[in-house]
Amino acid sequence: MRHLFLFSAIILAASAQAQDTYDAYNFSTSDLNGTARYVGMGGALGALGGDLTVMGTNPAATAMYRKNDAAFTLSEVVGGNKGAFNHDRSRFSFDQAGVVVPFNMENPDTEGIQYINFGVNYRKNKNFLFNQNTNVDNLNLVYDYPDGNGYFTELSQTYQIAGLANSCVNYNSWGSLADLSAPMYDDDGNLTQNGCIIDMYDKNGDVFYHGVSAQDAYYQKATYGSNVQADINLSFNSSDRFFFGLSLGVYDISYDRESYYWEFGVDNRAYDIKSTYRTTAEGYDFKAGFIFRPIEDSPFRVGVTVHTPIWYRMTDSNYADGMYYYDYNEATGNFDSRSAMGQISNSEYDYNFRTPWKFGVSLGHTIGKKIAIGAEYEYTDLSTAKYSSIDGDDDYFFTQTNSFTQDMLKGQHTVKAGLEVKPLDWLSVRCGYNYVSSGFKDTAYRSLPYDGAYTETDFTNWKGINRFTGGVGFRFKGGYFDLAYQYQSQKGDFYAFDNYDEKDPIFTLKPTSISNNRSQFIATLGFRF
Repeated sequence: MRHLFLFSAIILAASAQAQDTYDAYNFSTSDLNGTARYVGMGGALGALGGDLTVMGTNPAATAMYRKNDAAFTLSEVVGGNKGAFNHDRSRFSFDQAGVVVPFNMENPDTEGIQYINFGVNYRKNKNFLFNQNTNVDNLNLVYDYPDGNGYFTELSQTYQIAGLANSCVNYNSWGSLADLSAPMYDDDGNLTQNGCIIDMYDKNGDVFYHGVSAQDAYYQKATYGSNVQADINLSFNSSDRFFFGLSLGVYDISYDRESYYWEFGVDNRAYDIKSTYRTTAEGYDFKAGFIFRPIEDSPFRVGVTVHTPIWYRMTDSNYADGMYYYDYNEATGNFDSRSAMGQISNSEYDYNFRTPWKFGVSLGHTIGKKIAIGAEYEYTDLSTAKYSSIDGDDDYFFTQTNSFTQDMLKGQHTVKAGLEVKPLDWLSVRCGYNYVSSGFKDTAYRSLPYDGAYTETDFTNWKGINRFTGGVGFRFKGGYFDLAYQYQSQKGDFYAFDNYDEKDPIFTLKPTSISNNRSQFIATLGFRF
């Protein structure tokens, strides 16, 4: 099986193995979020400027300001999937609050520094709201060989767990999932652990485990929390033609995940595993931006941005328990007996995480005071995300994890386009489009260390994100009120477990198609003075 990290030379602490490629993807990506104007134009304001949110994407954009600007933004996020674990499918969100203060240098001519601007902005970088309720497809596989002889097999999560357990036996280091699932006996043959969802055999004193084929499976998942950022910005306007900016970003992550997996075996046994997982983190980064007007008497602008990695200090904890069901009663369709498999709890574990670098270019043009057009492109190589230990004790494990991330993730491209039209001096109409390519290679999968802390075998290879946005803006004396709507569409290939067999890849779990579609309604109130 491809899902095992077989570290034959080194036995690692289970608590040190709670991070993987899919978490690296999750914490290295962001949403389209901010003021209603920013979202309504698809985020394509990197060269146009004049918006508080943009100090977090192109720090030079705030150099366009000549008046004070202060605003805050609220939104309602509505997920497209039914709420799991009694969580709501919608969340009220405080998305943005910031201020920019320009300082006029009062140069008698138009050369040199015209303005030095200072700004601070809070923004919700990512909303982790997601619900999933999935009947696992394709457990039953039928293959007809060329000679006409058919072969039928039923796949199961227990095969992957058994593979992990066999490695645990060989290396005498039990990971959380195998420890929760395997039956264990004392020297007198008495059962000491009731996992029992995989079968144990003893051949001449050699213990090995084997899974049980499944007839049906169901998966439920809920994630919630957010990654918020606060940017401190300094920008310069030189000759009203060259604009420079720097931002220091401070980040805070609060991420929670709950999952539930239920499987019914061909031997009329069943089990479920419930897992909870929590990550908190603090981090920081630096951003630099530059905007210039290549033609002196034209409003056409070009922007360039560079974002350093975000350096995080992260803390993980997780908990899991399970229930084993047996004595199936066909008459009632219920199980007459059940027993607790046990509980797994891992104490908090600290480590470092570094996101990839990000680079961007943007274009902006205005036609009089009636039309503004923006376009933007960003690139980040997700495969360069890296974990590292706090004290150096787990460097070998993190080296393996980082190498695996390089093999599973790839460069991600983001394209933004936006249009703003002012039919009246007090009214603006906006629309935008935002596309983010998939960060996963086609062959990506989750690899579980045999002695790891994870009790979840599932993974989803998300495809590209399409975001369609629109909005309106109203200006009044001394301020503005903006509204926007965003619709996000994304599909993914979900695998409840990794059952790939290199010797016979025909009998491999096929993906179940799922979606992460959601709507967002945004409102911004701002004041210029």
